[in-house]
Amino acid sequence: MWAGCALLAVVAVAAPATGQGQPAAADRSQAPTTAAAPAAAGPLEAVMQRVPTTAAGTYVLKGSAFQPAPEDTRIDTLLQADVLRGPEGAIRVVVVVGAAAPQNVDVRLRVVAAGTPGVAPRIVADAAGSGTPGPVRLVREFSLAPGDYELEAVVGHPQSGGGLIASIAKTRLNVPDLRGGSLTVTPVVLGEGAQAVPRAEDRPFTFGPTALTPAVSARLPQEGAINFAFRVFNWTREAGQKPDLTIEYLFYEQGTKGLHFFNKVKPQHLTGDTLGASFDPNADSVASGMMIPLGSFTFGEFQLTVRVTDNRSKQTAERQFRFAVAP
Repeated sequence: MWAGCALLAVVAVAAPATGQGQPAAADRSQAPTTAAAPAAAGPLEAVMQRVPTTAAGTYVLKGSAFQPAPEDTRIDTLLQADVLRGPEGAIRVVVVVGAAAPQNVDVRLRVVAAGTPGVAPRIVADAAGSGTPGPVRLVREFSLAPGDYELEAVVGHPQSGGGLIASIAKTRLNVPDLRGGSLTVTPVVLGEGAQAVPRAEDRPFTFGPTALTPAVSARLPQEGAINFAFRVFNWTREAGQKPDLTIEYLFYEQGTKGLHFFNKVKPQHLTGDTLGASFDPNADSVASGMMIPLGSFTFGEFQLTVRVTDNRSKQTAERQFRFAVAP
């Protein structure tokens, strides 16, 4: 068990009033919406048509040929989302497409509502953007109903000699009901490990006094650290009392026979004694997280499981996040 890991500030987060508390974003042209607004056809349109039936990865598209790209042309792309309660009970979802761009790139993002028996998946949002060489972050905010969604993104650029290099990223997103009900943990957000003050436009994930610049890749260097944060909603409320929560951080390594336990962090207890006098017991949510050095990790694939237990109701909620440790 690790000890001495850096704990991000634990804070109460209140629901913002109309027009307040909006996270910083690089582009707000897709203001909160619930309807699909198809992006204009662009160079990535042919790739977007293949996304539903294609695995995540980097590909070469030349004419009608579509095949895996050479390793040296790979574009690391990461889809992340933060979920917050908005005004009048609305659920705000901030989505970031992060990528390490080797040159100027075009970016497409699509939000698809998961289908149910007899009902086909439905595109509820479609957005486009572009980026220059280096870290690229396309940020969009939506108002989404509770439920399951598929986030799909493509980042691409022309290939010398013709054709297109395109990275496809996909992830499932469960938007929880934040208006009440069972204990809920929002998606785990991975931040950059750099300690430099981030630019405001690169910092849409704000957890009270802690602001995370979204990571552009889930491949983390062993000499660095994993920085992450999340929010907890719907804990058991008792008049004037603060939450009574236990948070466990469990790491699993991907082996040839599946995941196996790797290590864990000493459980974190969020109570009246540990949250401090500044915590508002009537707050909307509790935000927390960790910064953990990766020096003791082996190279390979890992899963982080965040498990939150409400010690009053005995309810438990979990979130998982996959990442890789690389040289």
